Amino acid sequence: MKVIKYLLVLFFSGIFSISAFAATKHLNIVKPVVAAFKSGDKAAIAKRVHYPLQRKAPLQAIENEQMLIENFEQIFDKEFVEQIVNSNIRHDWEMMGWRGIMFDSGKLWLDFDGSIWAVPYESEAEKTRREALIDEQKQALHKSLREFTKPILTWQTKKHLIRIDELADNQYRYAAWEIDQSMQDEPSLVITGGTLSFDGSGGNHFYTFTNNGYRYVCHVTVLGTEQSPPGLLEVFKNNVQILSEPALSL
Repeated sequence: MKVIKYLLVLFFSGIFSISAFAATKHLNIVKPVVAAFKSGDKAAIAKRVHYPLQRKAPLQAIENEQMLIENFEQIFDKEFVEQIVNSNIRHDWEMMGWRGIMFDSGKLWLDFDGSIWAVPYESEAEKTRREALIDEQKQALHKSLREFTKPILTWQTKKHLIRIDELADNQYRYAAWEIDQSMQDEPSLVITGGTLSFDGSGGNHFYTFTNNGYRYVCHVTVLGTEQSPPGLLEVFKNNVQILSEPALSL
């Protein structure tokens, strides 16, 4: 009986030790990040960012440290910095499995090496800028395409110009032009009712559109190699592939 009790003590002590280690690891990762914000050291924060840092479309991604420093106040406004500086590391930062460490229900994400890999938080300055860019895009499109809630992607392939926009209620619209056309021209093809699907846990995803026996699939590469194109357009007729074109630009 004493042996069993001893083994139980060892077992539960091991569980508590693992939990304590996880909590300590969590604190040790977050503390330097919060300290960098407390010091106001933009360069130190910029060194902690994993690039490119994506922003909500059509805002440009932050490609490097210098670009982060130049746009610091738009990404990390005073209100957001104060939230980070005054945060409770034990309660406001949370381990979220393979995804890393989440701050305040997803306003900022850290990887396990302490790098900032995502900042979903949007300052008022960024929101204003994003809405202005969307208005500019609408004016540069054919009048039949100016109604949408959010731009998703703009691609050029070898033979086509492609644009996907999100309409109301999570519906997606696909528009395509020949390569020698402008997006101010009437599109050669428009399909609504598209769907979004995710491919694995790395963030890669694809949009699917169907029209009169044809299926158009736009694969978006988030996690790939240095040689991976930003995306791939595939077209199927009666489930037989008739076209495959990598995206040459975004």
